[in-house]
Amino acid sequence: MYLLRNYRLICNGFQQKNFLNRVAAIRTIHGTGAAEDALDQLKDIAVTPDQPELYKDAVEIYNPAYSYEHPPFVAFPNNTDDIKRCLQVATKTGVRVAVKSGGHSFAGYSSTDAKGFVISLKNMSKVELKGNTVTAQAGACWGDVYSAVDQTSYVAVGGCVPCVGIGGYILGGGYSMLSRAYGGLACDKALAFTMVTADGKDLVKASATENQDLFWALKGCGGGNFGVLVDVTLELSPRPNQFIWSRITYDTAEDSEQGFNSVGKSLNSFPKELNLDMAIHGYFGKKTLTLDAVYSDIHEDKVKASLEALHPGSESPPQMFASYLEFTTEYSKRHGFVHHEVEPIYVKGTMIDSLPPLLAKYFAYIEIPPECLLEFVHMGGDITQYSATATAFPFRSAQYSFYTYGRFHDHEQREEVERFATSAYETVKNSGCALGSYVNYMDRHLKNWGHNFYGVNYPRLCEIKQKWNPLGQGSLHFQQEIGSSWEPN
Repeated sequence: MYLLRNYRLICNGFQQKNFLNRVAAIRTIHGTGAAEDALDQLKDIAVTPDQPELYKDAVEIYNPAYSYEHPPFVAFPNNTDDIKRCLQVATKTGVRVAVKSGGHSFAGYSSTDAKGFVISLKNMSKVELKGNTVTAQAGACWGDVYSAVDQTSYVAVGGCVPCVGIGGYILGGGYSMLSRAYGGLACDKALAFTMVTADGKDLVKASATENQDLFWALKGCGGGNFGVLVDVTLELSPRPNQFIWSRITYDTAEDSEQGFNSVGKSLNSFPKELNLDMAIHGYFGKKTLTLDAVYSDIHEDKVKASLEALHPGSESPPQMFASYLEFTTEYSKRHGFVHHEVEPIYVKGTMIDSLPPLLAKYFAYIEIPPECLLEFVHMGGDITQYSATATAFPFRSAQYSFYTYGRFHDHEQREEVERFATSAYETVKNSGCALGSYVNYMDRHLKNWGHNFYGVNYPRLCEIKQKWNPLGQGSLHFQQEIGSSWEPN
């Protein structure tokens, strides 16, 4: 642990030096051309490399694998008029923009290079409660929402990491530990969205009665496609008295295979009140399968019967939380992750509708690198009450969202992580139980990404995209935007 800590300190030192060198390089070019024209019109809300400490915070993103290029400036709108101005200036000057809510885009799309600028929504983070609804601005994070509702009789269906931003998460669908029992995905709880159009001209509402096509599309289309999200109004759910978390661990490959098989056989009989996330760790020096069971005091008896039917592993004493904010804060640490810019990462995965014995054996005996983690996030339950075409999120029959999470510090490690993640992905895809990939785990290496992210809904999304943010017009565009012909090499 001591050596690891010192290694990270050394790495952080190199990263700091490299960052300062990049800032110096950006400072020499940011005063010319289209970017200068844009900055001149937005300097009252802009942070530039001439303000190193502010700039460092402004350009920080979750995945440093995409921190090698930085924009000449970051704009911090304070209201919708500022957002409109940013988009209008970008269009007029021909400068591309990226939008940043929490900065957790795995593929780095919440930042851009020296030819563009970032619109950071950090200053627009208000959360307002009204009865059984909450309206959160796109710059808020889930911790802000959980804090606002923590003293009420309600809970919000949202992310398990409190520092993740509202914007990108909910636009991609947003599954949660509460999704199975409390109404489905976060986007299923959305009653209305407010958005600035991509050309910066209009502020529009999208709901079941206004701009219904946009309302449908924003429920799972992914961020950055149609405009800039200003806020979302969510229906809240009645909360239990306590949230309970217990962990079952399998230490051997044989036990792990039996554990996987037990889960696979029970997929359609688990009560929806049980959320059972699974993971195989390489982080701890040995392969360990863990099952993290999350449920509430209201459903404790029903859930315990299901857990007891699983192949027995070693079970830790349940932890109980009256506060959902406190629970998510602890739960988000369960794999030793950090949720700010520290280590470059690579994520690749697919959703599955079953867990057959052949896959159980494959995962139980897989040689997992020490810097990797395989995770299975529980779906099903109330997520399946909607059809594949009810919202833009198409994979309603999925029982688990599987992905490989790998971290690296050099080129050799990066190649190992990407090779392992791709191998695991291909094995699952070829097993016959894969459905498609989760757009919030966007992967720049994914082939045929339009179909893989959006399934049967992709043609309709392309039509709606052409109406609200046509390809080749304006400045709100990126490689894997809906309708793009871009494919990885």
